[in-house]
Amino acid sequence: MAKEKKQRDSYKIILYNETTLHETTSFRVNMLNMVAYAGALIIVIALLTAILFIYTPLNSFLPKQDDEDMKWALTTNAKRMDSISTVLLQRQEYFSKIRNIMNGRNFDEYDEKEDTTTIERQHADFTKSKHDSIVRILIEEETQQTLALINSSGKEKYKRRNFFMPVHGTLTSKFNPEIKHWGIDIAAKEDEPILATLSGTVILATWTIETGNTIQIQHDDNLISVYKHNSVLLKNAGDKVQAGDPIAIIGNSGEFTSGTHLHFEIWHDGVPVNPEDYLIFPQ
Repeated sequence: MAKEKKQRDSYKIILYNETTLHETTSFRVNMLNMVAYAGALIIVIALLTAILFIYTPLNSFLPKQDDEDMKWALTTNAKRMDSISTVLLQRQEYFSKIRNIMNGRNFDEYDEKEDTTTIERQHADFTKSKHDSIVRILIEEETQQTLALINSSGKEKYKRRNFFMPVHGTLTSKFNPEIKHWGIDIAAKEDEPILATLSGTVILATWTIETGNTIQIQHDDNLISVYKHNSVLLKNAGDKVQAGDPIAIIGNSGEFTSGTHLHFEIWHDGVPVNPEDYLIFPQ
């Protein structure tokens, strides 16, 4: 009973003016009211704290449950990055071979500056022997036989194709693998247009010191045509062209030239073939 009576007891809180000591205001409270006020204050503080942590950067300090969607996204992106890296390495090797073709190197050469595996080979001490010479001769004979087979069978395989003359002019230098001349030279008048020999996609349109303005087209059946020493290129990499479309203007650009002409090459499966087997020159 005494405890219940104490809870029902009320108290009066009076506020006085400090200077005049006059009563300014007063209000009555009891234990129940104080508990209610304290509870309400706690609730208000809790709500304000929750709002701060939800709608402000403070929520970053709260412990969070792992997001499965985020994990899945990170895993997927990691796999994609790995696939992209593989594709980029393959494209780098492909374009390295293309540069070798454009620079007039042997078709089976590679760029040692881009192939890190050749560092050890560069520092290795290799000595030639009699057996090495014999093997080299056998390989060269086999290569010449392979080129001859390609040149003899290639015309039969593609004779139904309509290969456009890349430029109207005079044949001045023939295809000669023995001296690594992988194409033919056609002399023509200045400002003559260079035409695409077949329909395809331009995969390279650039300038090099050796071959000047050079353009390269990828055709069906893994055929590639190359046009070197142009004065102006009319197409960019990625452009689609039809057989007979102008792609460049004949010129005399690059160090490996001594007059206005087109150096024209045809490659099949990475092997150079004789363009005269596919083109019909005027008599």
